[in-house]
Amino acid sequence: MIARTRKTLQKLRESASLCGFAREEDGTVTIFGLMMFVLMIGVGGIAIDVMRYETQRVQLQYTLDRAILAAAAMTQEQDAEAVVRNYFEVSGLENYRLTILPEEGFNYRRVSAHAEMDINSVFMHMFGVRAMTSPAYGVAEERVQNVEISLVLDISGSMGWNGKLRNMQTAAREFVTAVMEPNDYASDEMLVSMSIVPYNGRVNAGSTIESVFTLSNEHNASSCTRFDQADFQTTAIDPSQPIERLAHFDYDNRARYSTFRWPHCQTDDYGAILPWSHNIAALHSHIDSLNADGWTAIDLGMKWAVGLLDPAAAPALQALESSGVVHSDFVERPEAFNDRETMKIIVLMTDGENTNQYDVVQEFKRGPSTILYHEEDDRWSMYMPETGVYWIPDRDYDDDDGRYSLQPYNDGNPSDGHESVALPWPYFWARWSARMMAGEFYWHGSRGYYGDWDYYRDLRYNSIELYAGANQADANLRAICDAARDQGIIVFTIAFEAPQRGEEVMRYCATEPANYYDVEGTEISEAFASIANTIDQLKLVQ
Repeated sequence: MIARTRKTLQKLRESASLCGFAREEDGTVTIFGLMMFVLMIGVGGIAIDVMRYETQRVQLQYTLDRAILAAAAMTQEQDAEAVVRNYFEVSGLENYRLTILPEEGFNYRRVSAHAEMDINSVFMHMFGVRAMTSPAYGVAEERVQNVEISLVLDISGSMGWNGKLRNMQTAAREFVTAVMEPNDYASDEMLVSMSIVPYNGRVNAGSTIESVFTLSNEHNASSCTRFDQADFQTTAIDPSQPIERLAHFDYDNRARYSTFRWPHCQTDDYGAILPWSHNIAALHSHIDSLNADGWTAIDLGMKWAVGLLDPAAAPALQALESSGVVHSDFVERPEAFNDRETMKIIVLMTDGENTNQYDVVQEFKRGPSTILYHEEDDRWSMYMPETGVYWIPDRDYDDDDGRYSLQPYNDGNPSDGHESVALPWPYFWARWSARMMAGEFYWHGSRGYYGDWDYYRDLRYNSIELYAGANQADANLRAICDAARDQGIIVFTIAFEAPQRGEEVMRYCATEPANYYDVEGTEISEAFASIANTIDQLKLVQ
């Protein structure tokens, strides 16, 4: 009995000990901490492996991007696949897998490539991930788009200093050759068209432009044009709407000479606009024909350059295409501004700054004059607006002899069909200076003027106007550059040894700061070469 009781007590003590052990909590934090430590090591290791993976992927993508850009260049003479593999060989990357697919056509080169690299995991293998694969993919393409270019060249008098004209001509010829390279002359397929717009104090539209645009009809002796301030707010030059000609007059003889000596605008096609050409030889020849003379009207050059890129000029181009002057591949040009396959580019250079622009005032520029002529009897009649009468000199045109009359000269026999006719103002501007006209027709010798001093003074001193001063020309230039920018035209500008004001407007007109070049001497060739390279720039398309 006693022995049984002892055994029972022993079992009870053992059972109590087991229950106490089960209730004991000492040491559980340590176990939890060990578990969390292992988990943190795992997460941190994963982060390290991911960082190693991302670093490798970025390096792989960077190498691939550079390789396919170089391989896709139209000027690249080596095999595209060889170029890409060479980039990877010198990159320091190892154990990569590379797939390259080059494509090439008439006006493009395209290189696509896919690369992979495996990276062994340091920590993630504990979770069953032994390696990760870094992918890289890219496509580089140089596709020669349809390109419309206006090249605006300063031929003002200062270009004759320090060899500037010669340096500009060399640079411009090299530029033409470079940007025309995409044209396939062997198969007669054309992608690049260029207009050359020379300017000094004027722009000579020339006979080609005059044949397809509408110029005002005061005269047909020359083709220089002018624009109102409002015209510089828009890029369009409508071929169906009259563009005002500059008068055919001799500005320089207004005080010194009596007869016409040098026309303000040239009467031939020297320095004329050469529109929408594909012909490298013709473009080179036109550049080589230019000389340095005259003042500076950058705004007029820019206005025509922009106008030849505006779709409003399409009827003019189509007319020239029909007559064989413009290549048939350009018949749809100028393309719409939003055409994704066409780039419109202006290269504008100057060595100076805007100066004054002159023309005959509107009152004396067109229409019948106040000077009448009777051809049969060789007699003149001068109308006096202030008094409303005519002065009719004697036949020998002695300044002191003649008479006033309420009517112009007639021979007393109006039924014979001969009468005095008011000659048009352009007739006189093409023959005499303002001084000569006023003195010859409105000065009464020893008696003085014919009683209309204001008219005599206006004809002699005020008949030639400053229609755009330097400040207004700068404002016009900024306005047309703004209009070009709004339409997406890419503008490059070159200040070639230009003064500060010229530099400022060139910098303003450049589409981007990087599109502005400030150069001296032969550096102008480097500027034109840089612009040509930019036009042909490569783009990652994917």
